[in-house]
Amino acid sequence: MTKKHIKKLRERVQRHKAFYAGNDAGDLLCRANSWGRYAILDQTICPRLHEGPVESVLKPAAVEKMIAEYARLLRESYETVYAIDDDVVPCAEVYWGIGGITAAMTRDDPVYDGGTSWHEPNLPWEEIEKLKFDPDDKWVQFALHINQALWRHWDEDFFILPFLHRSPLDAANGIRGTDIFLEMYTEPEKVKNLTQWCADWSIRIENFIYDNVDCQQGWGTGVWGTWMPDRGVFVNGDPVGLISREMQPEFERPFTEKLFTSTGGGFFHNHAIGIHQVDLVCRTKGTLVQQIGPDPNQPHLPDLMLEDPVMRERVVEASFHAPILLDNIAPDQLDAILPILKEGRFIVGMLYWEGFDPHEMVKKVRAASNLK
Repeated sequence: MTKKHIKKLRERVQRHKAFYAGNDAGDLLCRANSWGRYAILDQTICPRLHEGPVESVLKPAAVEKMIAEYARLLRESYETVYAIDDDVVPCAEVYWGIGGITAAMTRDDPVYDGGTSWHEPNLPWEEIEKLKFDPDDKWVQFALHINQALWRHWDEDFFILPFLHRSPLDAANGIRGTDIFLEMYTEPEKVKNLTQWCADWSIRIENFIYDNVDCQQGWGTGVWGTWMPDRGVFVNGDPVGLISREMQPEFERPFTEKLFTSTGGGFFHNHAIGIHQVDLVCRTKGTLVQQIGPDPNQPHLPDLMLEDPVMRERVVEASFHAPILLDNIAPDQLDAILPILKEGRFIVGMLYWEGFDPHEMVKKVRAASNLK
């Protein structure tokens, strides 16, 4: 990593810190085509597990070799990371597919297919009642060994997310399956107990990793190009879009709040299908950022904000409770949407393609932002 890259990284982190510390209209960060800018850890891990044998991949010596290779790939991507002067920071997210998260919670095995994994959710309630956090489980140990190896290869040049979590409700869905949405009506206490257990499990693995890894205090964590304070966590919060506003405070918010307020705060990944919950998610205690990504066959949020004054007002107001990462703003939308975004607090996720200069797009956001 060159001195030029180090300087740019520190500047980006300082803007992130100022972003979290402030609460003023016009606090804007920006990212241009953030996906693919740096090497992603699960794209190294998942193919290895798919090729197998799995037990060989899990061995500490194999993990060390795999992480050494990943660190090399990550550093080779720095020129791309810093070629655009936006706010993307390189992050290593410890993750091996959505099925891998559930497998670690159930002490089971996922199915691998290329670059991801799956675990079929259908555990009966009598088996759910026997679940426990097991520090000796092979997947918990795998996460630990990956974290230990990442810190051995760290050189003040990237950020580490110790474990990529499903939100407590999403984790419960991953364990029980889609029946859980009916059981919110027929077996509400069972659903709440499972969701509570999922929050507790996530807190346990976070504490277990930090207790057993020699990490740099004050460095922070990161996910998907976004810096977070020490012990910041990520959750996949997709199910919030599948329940009503009336059910969110009962079946989602308290459990996510427990996870976020027991750690360093949280990055809540959401989708356009969950836009009816945008203000409720932002009011969840401990939320650092709510990311809202696009969905197929759903209105795109930048379009809604440009076309629907009521939605625009709701989203802008919500951003003062927790800033919003608004993904996939088209280059021909930027000029129209920037005056709206200046009214709130946003991470401006921009797409660009041939005919549009990402450097000019970043300059426009910088000019509009309080954070220079």
